[in-house]
Amino acid sequence: MSFMEQVNAATFRSQKIIGGPRVLGDVGLTRCTCVGSTLAQFDDPGFGFVVQGVEARRCKVDNCGAHGVLFRDVLVEDLSIAGGLLLEACVFDRVTLRGNIGRVVTTPPNDALPEEVRESFVAAMRVAYQEVEWALDIREAKFSDADFYYVPGELIRRDEETQFLLRRESFSGVNLSDLPVYAGIAAGRFEVSPWDSIVAVAPRRSKSFGQVLSELNELRGMGLAE
Repeated sequence: MSFMEQVNAATFRSQKIIGGPRVLGDVGLTRCTCVGSTLAQFDDPGFGFVVQGVEARRCKVDNCGAHGVLFRDVLVEDLSIAGGLLLEACVFDRVTLRGNIGRVVTTPPNDALPEEVRESFVAAMRVAYQEVEWALDIREAKFSDADFYYVPGELIRRDEETQFLLRRESFSGVNLSDLPVYAGIAAGRFEVSPWDSIVAVAPRRSKSFGQVLSELNELRGMGLAE
C-alpha cells in the first residue's frame, strides 16, 4: 500500500472533525500522538464519513474516540491508549490490529441520540456488513482490554486460543448467572448487540488474562464457545 503522505512524531491536540460525508486517509503515521480528539458524525446512517488507507505504527491516543465512522483498509500496530478508545456505531472493513494494543471497545450508537436515529444507524450497519468480507483481524493483537461485541463475530479473524466465537443461539435457555463471572459478562453482551455472533477476547496484557482465559475455555468445554 502506498501513501500520499508520511507523518512522523507529530502531536495532534483537540482535533474535532465532525460531520460528513467526507473521506480521510492515505497516510502513514509513525510515533504520532493524538490527544482529546474525535472523529464523528451523528446524522448520516449511510456512513459517508470514511477513514481509509491508513497505517499507524507505535502511536498514542489519549481521550480520543469515534462515532459513525467507516474504517476501511487500516493497519494499527502497537497503539498506546490512555482512558480507553471508544468506537461508537463504527463499521470496520479490513482493519488489522496487531502488536501491543490498549483498551478498545466497540459500542452502540450514542445514547444521547433520538431512538429513531440510533435505530437507523444499526439498520445501516447491518446493510454495510453485508458487503464486508472480513471486518477485523485481531489474531496478532495483544490487548490490555478489548470488547468487540458491536462487530459481527463471524467477520473477525481471531486467535482461536485466546479469542472465542460466541453464538446467540448457543445461549438460548442458559442462565447466565450460573456461568463464571467473565464468561457471563461476555455472553450477556448479546442483550445489547444486534449480531448473532460476537468475539470474546482474553486480553493477553491484562492482569486478569489467566482468569478470563480459563472461564472462556470453560465455555468452550460446555459447547458454548468456539
